Amino acid sequence: AVREQGLFVNPGNPLGVQSIADLARHNVRFVNRQAGSGTRMLLELMMAQQSVLPSQVSGFENTEFTHSAVAAFIASGMADVGFGVQTAAERFSLDFIPLVRERYFFAVNSEALEQPQMKQLVSVLRSASFREAVDHLPGYDASDTGKILTLTEAFG
Repeated sequence: AVREQGLFVNPGNPLGVQSIADLARHNVRFVNRQAGSGTRMLLELMMAQQSVLPSQVSGFENTEFTHSAVAAFIASGMADVGFGVQTAAERFSLDFIPLVRERYFFAVNSEALEQPQMKQLVSVLRSASFREAVDHLPGYDASDTGKILTLTEAFG
């Protein structure tokens, strides 16, 4: 599947935040995901690309364990900006600034694909009802969900 990740801001974007570089502004309070999460690692890579240091971001050390918790933190007024999936932003009526489309993979050893339970799981992932459920999540695209790829096919 593919999902959109970006910045969560209050409705109307009162601080005019548009990019990762804006996180370093002194009037912007940030809330982060926990160290080690994929979203946090992605954010840190994007910050490094834009030469934004964690020490420049007010609230970088404030962490939450889920995308929804980050959105709730902002919706409650305890921060101005967070980074995560569009679904969480919309759930808390926040504005969402898309920054990156992220491909999601379920990795499994090729021999395991022959096990009955794995065949059943792949069948569910390929089903129209599963794809429809994923596609109804704001910012998600399930077009290729259930497609089996080798590592070379997936990553070139």
